[in-house]
Amino acid sequence: MSVVITERSPVLMPQPRPAWPAGPVHPELRHDESASIQGGAWFAELSESLRHAILGRARVRHVGAGTRLAQRGDPPTNWFGVARGAVRLGTALSDGRSFTLDFIGPSQWFGDIALVDDKPLDLDVVAHGPVTLLQVSRLDLKRLLDSSVELRDALLLLNCQRLRHLFRRVEELHTLPLAQRLARQVQRLAHQFGQPDGQGVCIELGVSQGDLAAMVGGSRQRVNRAWRQMHHLDIVRLDQARLRVLDAERLARVADGRLALRGAADGAQ
Repeated sequence: MSVVITERSPVLMPQPRPAWPAGPVHPELRHDESASIQGGAWFAELSESLRHAILGRARVRHVGAGTRLAQRGDPPTNWFGVARGAVRLGTALSDGRSFTLDFIGPSQWFGDIALVDDKPLDLDVVAHGPVTLLQVSRLDLKRLLDSSVELRDALLLLNCQRLRHLFRRVEELHTLPLAQRLARQVQRLAHQFGQPDGQGVCIELGVSQGDLAAMVGGSRQRVNRAWRQMHHLDIVRLDQARLRVLDAERLARVADGRLALRGAADGAQ
């Protein structure tokens, strides 16, 4: 299963939504959904002919919140692109709780790794709210790969980016205190799912403290403590299960270690 890719920058805040790009449009996607797919950094770099070939083989799926798209241990069946909403990558723990590794958002593609190496899926894939997907079957992806050196090279580059992202996450887990890890994860979510408004940036994704704790490798209690400290500093806020970034610059200072939270400078746990 593919790992979500979000490139780091000094301040990971939401970027302007891409302008409607020239190129093929899938007839079953809404205008904003097509714009999301077409404006994705990876997809937009493909030639128009290859984008047309991918979209021509893709089937649109609309699924509701909680829909299980794939389960750990299943054989791989499809390659997916997210046109709207978010998909949660994780697994179920023995005590019944869910472990969240990451979220995949609009314009991102996943599922190709298991299709290429023909191994069972490593993670559960669940719709985190209503989701619109482009779905390319295993057979169609194989045909695309067999006929397109460009796609093979593009997926190789994408997986290099995923590996670098994974290295950064592992490095953070072992070298940074929890407050910095939490701030960086909030930056990533703001970059992926944030919508600017008059009060800052609202992260349009229902994320629990358990999700955040799993993603940063800390306990819920310590994540809650660090979150409360950033809340008291008017850096972040929780509005009706939606995270909100109030001060992006101060959040970046916490993420970079230039602003230490009281009592949060202890080790990596």
